[in-house]
Amino acid sequence: MPNRPPPGGVASRLRTLADTLMLGRRETRLLLLTAGVDSFGTGLYSATSILFFTLVRDFSVTSVGLGISAGSVCALLISPQIGRLADRMGAHRALMLLFLVRAAGYSLYLLAKPYWAFVLLTCLVSTADRASPAINQSLMGALFGEKDRATILGTVFSVRNAAIVLGSMAATLPVMLDSPSLYQACILANAASFIAAATLLVRMRASAEAATGTGPKTAERTAAAGVRSPLRSPAYLLITAVNAALLTHNTILTLVLPLWITSHTDAPRWMLTTLLALNGVLAMLAQIPVNRRFSSYRAATRASALSGAAIGVACLVYAASGAATSALGATALLLLAVLAHSAGECLHIASTPLSFSLSPPQARGRYLTFYNLGRVGQDLVGPVLLGTALLHHTWAWWAVAAGVATAGALPLLLLRGPAPVWATPVRATVADSGSPGRLTPQGHDHADQ
Repeated sequence: MPNRPPPGGVASRLRTLADTLMLGRRETRLLLLTAGVDSFGTGLYSATSILFFTLVRDFSVTSVGLGISAGSVCALLISPQIGRLADRMGAHRALMLLFLVRAAGYSLYLLAKPYWAFVLLTCLVSTADRASPAINQSLMGALFGEKDRATILGTVFSVRNAAIVLGSMAATLPVMLDSPSLYQACILANAASFIAAATLLVRMRASAEAATGTGPKTAERTAAAGVRSPLRSPAYLLITAVNAALLTHNTILTLVLPLWITSHTDAPRWMLTTLLALNGVLAMLAQIPVNRRFSSYRAATRASALSGAAIGVACLVYAASGAATSALGATALLLLAVLAHSAGECLHIASTPLSFSLSPPQARGRYLTFYNLGRVGQDLVGPVLLGTALLHHTWAWWAVAAGVATAGALPLLLLRGPAPVWATPVRATVADSGSPGRLTPQGHDHADQ
């Protein structure tokens, strides 16, 4: 007779899962709801915005691309200042303000008929879009300790992926009907999602202010102005550059892979959507356990190295798929490549604790927005460099594989020693008088070192 699960076995496992994900904490539930609402709107917008701007506003694809590039440049220049502001006013308040700015900016797209207005609004929303994840992470860093931080980051990432997929699916009807009014409705829904997210954050006010020291200016927030810039921290410069290199996986997935599968392999065209869906499902299912496995500082350096290796392997297998002489062979190789690609993506996210461990808590907003510049940099140069090279030269896949694998290994090789211990606020006099720093945690500003 087969063994039956004990009574209440499923309920017990669900309770264990809820405990693991910290769903009993109000802050966890609110953060996940905020991420879900925000990302659902993003999925709607991403699937319909280019159609709205080209078909309704009659902008050329090139003009839209130039506007987005201008927005990325603005984000590159302004995001660090937003991080500095968040350290002064508190991550919670700064994130609410960014949500409201994004709501206003996306709503005004409906009125932006002149091209110059489109460019100005794109600069506004791109800057707010790129600064928001770092400020959100800063808030999570204040609300959760090191042990729980990896779990909440992985859970939020999984929820975001699922919500973006649902938002993209919800955009199917407007795309099929090719309705200008429905495209406008999707843009308004995206704007409304930010208002809903800001409303949810209001309910987190008490716990967020207690964790971040908002309200009357505290000694730590005053000391944030005296913390050395991340530009003067070799270790933080290193992980920011590595972050940009590892984000190659995002450019390959969203830009290179669709063109590679349809134009450079014998795989059937329907494999494109199948592989993208497989990547999304794997990322959602694996991110939380992977994050929990690599939650410590030293483990995060290993995650970075493994991420680079996995992305490198994916690049080599992608290249091999282009040389396959049959549809079956190309399909099999593409499946293997996406498995390695998804592993690299999850491991890259799991290396995020490095950006927390190497940043002083009282200046975390500034440091995390600087770390996020790796993504902005990838947005600026990745499409041009990777799109041109990988689609025209097979050797470029090998070069990218070697470069990403090497970059991913650098934190493991160069960041020796234990994680920094930020026991006291960094005083301006100490920060100003210290040495430029070494590629070790001990090289960071610390009042006791």
